[in-house]
Amino acid sequence: MNWTEEFRPTKISEIIGQHKFKEDAENWVRRGKMPNLLLYGIPGTGKTTAAYVMAREFLQDDLATNFLEINASQDRKLETVRETIYNFLTTRSVSGQKLKFVLLDEIEGMTRDAQRALKRTMERATNTVFIITCNDAYGVEDALKSRCANYVFEALPTSVQVERLLKIIYEKGYDSGHDSPEEILSKIVENCNGDFRRAINEVQACIFSGAKVEDFINATTKHYESSLASLLAGNSEGMTYLDGLIRKGQSVKDICNKLLQSVMNMDLNTSTKFMCIATIGEMEWRSRSVSPKVLIAWFCSQIMKHERK
Repeated sequence: MNWTEEFRPTKISEIIGQHKFKEDAENWVRRGKMPNLLLYGIPGTGKTTAAYVMAREFLQDDLATNFLEINASQDRKLETVRETIYNFLTTRSVSGQKLKFVLLDEIEGMTRDAQRALKRTMERATNTVFIITCNDAYGVEDALKSRCANYVFEALPTSVQVERLLKIIYEKGYDSGHDSPEEILSKIVENCNGDFRRAINEVQACIFSGAKVEDFINATTKHYESSLASLLAGNSEGMTYLDGLIRKGQSVKDICNKLLQSVMNMDLNTSTKFMCIATIGEMEWRSRSVSPKVLIAWFCSQIMKHERK
């Protein structure tokens, strides 16, 4: 079983970090009511988990019938809001439970028209809690933000992640295989850029495959370094790997983090290194308004153009 699922929190008290949210969540449970929520922050910080925890606290045995999850990045169309959500809200629960929860995961992937339609749906719905999650609140309509209590889910400190990873390893009965397990786990955490879900997956993969952590980490950056080196040499084939990542669903922000890590590891002259860093930073900034495929093509052209000067 995937460890991220096996060790996923099911109670408010089990959520790691996010102290303000936990404090307010406990008050909502005591009072028996809660507001619509907008949870935003980098991937792997527990936003979707928190949504399930709150739904479970309020719905109890009716979770399966009174909870609707929509991945907004996949169900982008206006019809999703008008039909799927409407049908769910107007269908009576078998148990008679009136309260319902709707989770809209990764809403920044939903079209603006669909988000505007959702605004009216939220206003008209009764006995319904909407929980919206996203990585970047910039991609959410202001009208939706104002109808929710907004919470930023911050990345957990490295020490907290390492402590939790050690606990998972020991609970599963595995030996870390290293004299300083904290040190090796810290490397994995740092390589994941705050994404705790990914850190758990990588630890599990290392243990199950028997791979050395150093080799595992290098495997995630060597392709980025190769692509950058190719682009810096004026070869457009360097774009192939980066474009492939986008086609597989990798986020621009994650690609930017890995590119930055690769640039810092590469043996480049100062001028070239700072040019790459500046271009990576601009690519992440532009990701708020430019489609990923176009952005990758722009990034590659900027790197190649600089080397032709």
